[in-house]
Amino acid sequence: MIKFSEFWLREWFYYDKDIYSLSKKMTMLGFEIEKIESITYSSDIKQVIKGKILNYYIYKKNPKIYEFKILTNNGKLLKIFSNINCFHKKMKIILATKNSFLYKKYIKIPKYFFLKESEGLLCTPKIISLYTKYNIINNNITFLNRNNSLKKKNDTLYLYDNILHINIPTNRLDCLNILGLTRDLSVLNKKNKFSIPYKNYLIENSKKYQININYDKKIKNILYQYNYCIIKNINLTKKIPFFIKERLYYAGIKFIPNNPLLNIRNYIILELGYPIQFYNYNKINGKIYIKKYQNNKYYFYNLTNKKTNLLDKNSLLTIVNNDQIMSIPGIIQNKNYSVRLTTKNILVECLFLSPKYINLLLNNGCNINNTYNFHKNTLDPLIQKIVLIRTINLLLQIFKGKRSKIYTININNINNHQKIINLSFKHIYKILGFNIKKKIIFNILNKLGFIFIKKTMNNCIIKIPSWRYDVNIVEDVIEEIIRVYGYNHIPQKINISLIKDNIIKKNYSILECQKINIKKIKDILIYQGYHEVINYSFINPKIQLILYPKIKCIKIKNPLTIETSVMRNSLSYGLINNIIYNKNRQQKNLRFFEYGLCFFKDFTKKIGISQKFMLAGIVNVNSLDNYWNKKNKCVNFYDIKGNLEYILNVFSKNNKIEFYQQNKNTILHPYINSSIYINSIYVGYIGMLHPRLINYFNIDSNTFFFELFYDNIIINNIFNFEKIINYPINKRDISFFVKKNINFNCILLQLQKLKLKNLIKIKLIDIFQGNNIPKKYKNITLSLFLQDKNHTLNDIEINNIINKCILELKNKFQIILRDNVYYNK
Repeated sequence: MIKFSEFWLREWFYYDKDIYSLSKKMTMLGFEIEKIESITYSSDIKQVIKGKILNYYIYKKNPKIYEFKILTNNGKLLKIFSNINCFHKKMKIILATKNSFLYKKYIKIPKYFFLKESEGLLCTPKIISLYTKYNIINNNITFLNRNNSLKKKNDTLYLYDNILHINIPTNRLDCLNILGLTRDLSVLNKKNKFSIPYKNYLIENSKKYQININYDKKIKNILYQYNYCIIKNINLTKKIPFFIKERLYYAGIKFIPNNPLLNIRNYIILELGYPIQFYNYNKINGKIYIKKYQNNKYYFYNLTNKKTNLLDKNSLLTIVNNDQIMSIPGIIQNKNYSVRLTTKNILVECLFLSPKYINLLLNNGCNINNTYNFHKNTLDPLIQKIVLIRTINLLLQIFKGKRSKIYTININNINNHQKIINLSFKHIYKILGFNIKKKIIFNILNKLGFIFIKKTMNNCIIKIPSWRYDVNIVEDVIEEIIRVYGYNHIPQKINISLIKDNIIKKNYSILECQKINIKKIKDILIYQGYHEVINYSFINPKIQLILYPKIKCIKIKNPLTIETSVMRNSLSYGLINNIIYNKNRQQKNLRFFEYGLCFFKDFTKKIGISQKFMLAGIVNVNSLDNYWNKKNKCVNFYDIKGNLEYILNVFSKNNKIEFYQQNKNTILHPYINSSIYINSIYVGYIGMLHPRLINYFNIDSNTFFFELFYDNIIINNIFNFEKIINYPINKRDISFFVKKNINFNCILLQLQKLKLKNLIKIKLIDIFQGNNIPKKYKNITLSLFLQDKNHTLNDIEINNIINKCILELKNKFQIILRDNVYYNK
């Protein structure tokens, strides 16, 4: 977030409406106004006006009081009494009228008895500070400068101002300064193109001051350009103008009285977004050499007089003078070359470092102020000379002195690094779904700083502005066009011709492959008693190693904490934590599910990482809890399996859902788990948590977990429009013995392979083991449902179908019919 004064913003950017109208426009452009804060407490600040002293006399009744004749902005002549003695004719002053809060407050104080005859109150810094929330009033602003004309229409002071608290998007770091922000806001002006509000040329003639600077050719990929200027006979004891103090204070930047050049540096960063470096020129002897530092480890004393150890890197850029390091650009400056109040000659430096080099410093722990200034402002490589001119002019205006010309050393051609994009008008129409006139597109891009290399009827080739690091592809340019065009101008009607119809119609049936609607799944899980949770994607690497010891973690380069330093590859970590958290608070019957992204190493991708949507659930519950007349029945594997089957079957009964036991998953019980396949595609797994995890996390009861790869779940929905069959359904039950190791699913699949057209449904009635059942066998009872489309089935047809089913099961599984057993007896 950045903070700017409204008056300062309007100096750079003309907008004829009030601040609240401007804030709405800024919000539509992507800049959120978090707060608009007035710098004054009182609403009657308009009663504080400007004036000019025409004449003054000593008051006859009291020689310590003066009588002033003052001309106000609105042309009135007032008689003012005051005990202030530092004044002169034609001086411009600040005056509080009789109706003001200040006058009414001070007239009650005996010391100010003279106000009873006075038509107003002459203001001192202490008096004016009663109006302001920011305690920065000092003697510099009690009396106005001669340049502050009384002919201006408004007679209110700069005190009637607002501070804008602005949130800048993370991809628009170029707008973290007044130049970048107002440059982007200039698109709101229909006619005027953006320009810097002051004359950007050097105000003093140059002297022949120069220093020899050489560089190593190996630094081409680190340092692109180096600019410098020498200023001599400077007086750093002079006071910095109040407007600089005020703007720094409003922006939340501390003003350092004993370090004027640091204040100037901070002001330049705030205004232009570019860091400047200053050196004591008298300490520099002979040549300056810019090179990579070759030692493995080194240190020196920084500006705060602390011994500083630097990185064990041999690729750091250094600026060296007589084998002494003057500074490491982007990191630190040597104390011996720092500027003090007594310094008379200085070297002003402005350079452009490679963004990759700055990121390298940040990733290796150099999160210090200098490095961050280079990173956060995403420096514009073509603005260095403008920045240096502005800095030199401020120094000469405030501290005086004589300057050299600006010297530029081009190490790597910056222009070669500017991006060029081919923008097709058809592609704009395809992305947005409606047409924008070419004239409007050209106007928007022109105001945003894009340069047109070539224009044709179908496309245009544009050069991306040097400060726009966030614009890399065509879609980024289209995003900029619609952002400025206005989201509220997008037509509400959709162009149907752009919608691709992928539905294939044939013989009154529709074959459709579609991904499951996640909202429907969530509704089903909620209906089944689950609660949705959302957990962080960053997890503890130690817990990740316990859950999945064979999978390498994806580490974050700049984690918030060590406990959140890796990306999750499963939703299990968060859901287990949810169970633990609620169990510790005596909660029972816990069912949670989560839908979110997980991250995996994938070397086929450019960044080596892929992300996938996952759906997972966890259950820790007793199905019959607190029933006095029944024993508590724990939830088992088949209850959770039934939940999943219901989810996947509700969309289509034509999917082939299969469960196979697996032993590879490290978080599941080795004997109570299963892999899930839909139409022979692996979509997830289900099972009880491994005992080692239950013991490690101290979970006091069995916990079941399932996880689905959402992107792998494809449902084949076949819709057939058929006549309703009016012929009756026949039902037959068969009961038989089968070996214990044969499950019902195998029997069902075997019967379905027969493809008996009149067998429409198979239902499991009972599975029984115990008394009267042979050892190593179990009893299964099935119901078979039979129906024909064209006639009523007779007993012979029904018996033929049943006999085929029995014969198939006998051949495949060696079943024994219960009737045969009794018959043999």
